[in-house]
Amino acid sequence: MKYRLIIFAIFFSILSLQAQESLTTMTPEDYTSMQLPPLDVLFENAKNSAAVDFYRVRMEEESSLLKTEKRSWLKYFRAQTTYQYGLMGINSSFSNENTPLFYQYSGARQSWYNVGISIAIPFDDFFDRRNRIKRQQLKTKATQIEIEKWHDEQKIRIIEMYTKAQKELAVLKIKAESVTMANAQYQAAEQDFLNGKIEIDVLNQRKRIESDAMETYENTKAELNKALLELEVLSKTQIIK
Repeated sequence: MKYRLIIFAIFFSILSLQAQESLTTMTPEDYTSMQLPPLDVLFENAKNSAAVDFYRVRMEEESSLLKTEKRSWLKYFRAQTTYQYGLMGINSSFSNENTPLFYQYSGARQSWYNVGISIAIPFDDFFDRRNRIKRQQLKTKATQIEIEKWHDEQKIRIIEMYTKAQKELAVLKIKAESVTMANAQYQAAEQDFLNGKIEIDVLNQRKRIESDAMETYENTKAELNKALLELEVLSKTQIIK
């Protein structure tokens, strides 16, 4: 799971770098034709986040501890067994006043085994077992609630960036039209100035209008790019292609 998180981080870092490079080459027509993915797709892709993987690991850990706790009654029992096999030998000696001292040896092969079970139940541990299981179940449930809470909060953040991106896209289209009109007006004024039909002040005024329109357009584009990049990070979805 650790390697999976690292792979996810590297993958989305590459996507982020590619998105930043793509932004530098996008034309007004690219923004005009851009379509955002459906919200339900973004919500579903957001589940690939490293945070969700972290909570899933915690869920697996808590579930494993719950299984262990449910089997804890086995520790009250102890099974034991022993087995021996070998040759048992006996040395003996005997003598009296009429019999000289002599030695005698006897031996036999034999096997011996023992099997038994012992029970030891600490009463404090036994009567608290149900409470321990319940506490572990609550921990597992709490982790699941944290996952759902995180996803709901992530949905809210995605919605905020999604609506902001939609708004900036709409505004950018209007600003692009303003830039086109301002450029056309300046070029016409420049031609009129060369033909002596208008004064320099009028030409300067048209130039300021063109510059203001371009500045407004670039500011709106910057806000849009920021919203798109944040939306990609939040939803783990490639939007800028």
